[in-house]
Amino acid sequence: MKVKKGKVKLQRGDVQVGNFVFHAEKEHYKVQDINGVFSLRLYGQMPAAMMMRTALSDPKENGGFLHGYAAVMYNVLSCVPDEEYLKAVNEAAVACVNRHKEFYGIKDDVTAEEDAAIVKEEKELEEAVEEARKELGIKE
Repeated sequence: MKVKKGKVKLQRGDVQVGNFVFHAEKEHYKVQDINGVFSLRLYGQMPAAMMMRTALSDPKENGGFLHGYAAVMYNVLSCVPDEEYLKAVNEAAVACVNRHKEFYGIKDDVTAEEDAAIVKEEKELEEAVEEARKELGIKE
């Protein structure tokens, strides 16, 4: 997107929804306002970016979602946060993740075997990291 003489010129891959422009990059999705004040870039494998990709496949049908997402992110990121604000935003994010666990690969019930395998994998990973630190002479 470029702005010349107050007019927005979309580039290949740009989708304008209201005052926001969405752009699909190689491995990321970018959202910015037409005034260049706000810009957000998401890695394509993040659940929010996957939802954005789906919405951008039909921007006329999904324009309300895209505009709402961009407007909320603009407000969230433009606000000077205080402790109460951060707590409320975090609680809302946790509640949203819990409502849509399937997006994040979260299981409600983990068997004892699955739990043991996860713990074993994490221990092995930590041991490998510790060994690499020793070999490289890195102190914690």
